[in-house]
Amino acid sequence: MDAEPLEPRGRVPAPAPTRSRGAPCLWFTRLPLRELVEAIRVAHFAWLAGPIRVAIAEQERLVECDPGGPPLLVWHAVLNHAQTPAEVFGALAKRALWPVAAAARGDGRAMPLPFAALCPEEGFADAWVDLHLGACVRRGSLEEEPEVRRGWQRQWLEPRPLAPGLRLRRAEADATLQRLLFH
Repeated sequence: MDAEPLEPRGRVPAPAPTRSRGAPCLWFTRLPLRELVEAIRVAHFAWLAGPIRVAIAEQERLVECDPGGPPLLVWHAVLNHAQTPAEVFGALAKRALWPVAAAARGDGRAMPLPFAALCPEEGFADAWVDLHLGACVRRGSLEEEPEVRRGWQRQWLEPRPLAPGLRLRRAEADATLQRLLFH
């Protein structure tokens, strides 16, 4: 019997970037990203070698994952902001690690949970990216992570209040997570 598809909501990660990555950036986020990614690895991808290295740099896509050795997870510098929510970093990390973890299983079995159960915050994260970064992010096909356009620095400097529609998305994600954890 064939295994179920491994991609999150019809997405397949783009091949390795063809453009070189820029120099790493200083972190302006107040979130403990290393701890966040390690918690995601332990909870959902325990068979991956860890700890997963993390960085922020200028690059083509919002998130990229180099799977060699312990994986290196790199977020685009446009996300390197004190007001970027943890759900955005978490959802992007899960999307980037999903195919790496599926390949690392090596036993041909499907992933233990569907991606929607693993990442209930994806709707909130996508809505936040569209609202706050929509002007500098270009979405291609569903198989690819969004690309960041030139001029993203102007978008990075703008304030980022949480819109009422995003509050509803966050509440829905929290409710879904609670339902999955306790039922």
